Amino acid sequence: MRPTNLACTVALLLAFVAPAALAQDASASDRAQDTPIVEKAQRTPAISKLTTDFGFVQTSGNTQVTTMNVGERFTHERGRFTLSQTFALVYGKQRDTLNTNNLRTSLRGDYKIDKVFAFFLGAGYDRNRFAGIERRFEEQIGLQARVLAARADTIRVEGGGSVTQQIAVNGGQENFPSARGALAWRHAFTPSSYFNQNVEYVPNLTENTDWRLNTESSLIAPLSSRLGLKLSYVIRYDNLPEPGFERMDKLFTTGIQLTF
Repeated sequence: MRPTNLACTVALLLAFVAPAALAQDASASDRAQDTPIVEKAQRTPAISKLTTDFGFVQTSGNTQVTTMNVGERFTHERGRFTLSQTFALVYGKQRDTLNTNNLRTSLRGDYKIDKVFAFFLGAGYDRNRFAGIERRFEEQIGLQARVLAARADTIRVEGGGSVTQQIAVNGGQENFPSARGALAWRHAFTPSSYFNQNVEYVPNLTENTDWRLNTESSLIAPLSSRLGLKLSYVIRYDNLPEPGFERMDKLFTTGIQLTF
């Protein structure tokens, strides 16, 4: 299957699944009009949240450097269903030479089975020409488990699989299935300041030396109820990179985070 066709198929599937789940909750709400007021009050309302990050540095004179990082995450939760969308861009230029241009975006739907487990389906796209990747599409499916839910700490683990369609800057194309394991740990210092640690392992199921490890460590310090300072350190490791490229990329960003 061609990359664009497979990506479009998953995107259309998400487009149908999300409205269907939302419509189902809406229908259930309409049927509950004749139920007692106390039961209505116990229903979980829809919750939407938008978080944006922005950082920018520009110098002139003896050096001419421009760097910019932009991030965005939107979540909509209604009943058992959660839809999430992310976008991240890192751009850097020195004089007239572009030296960083990294784009990642994703769309994902989660359905809570119970208080511990959730099923998810998603699709992602990334571009990193300075790592040899012209574009990469991934479609993911799997199961998430919340293994710890303490007052200050939450740990979630994920297991599943994905299908990858990858085009290199030299024109080479690869389509292959992958397994996927992930861990997300959140430690809250206060209700509005916290530390996040995310780890993702993606091995190619057709080539045992081809695997990727992605990590992100981030710290959020509030400046106000909606404004905060974000520090982020990202490591992306590819054990079998494109010819002529390094295995590891490291990225440290700082910026302002806005929450709506």
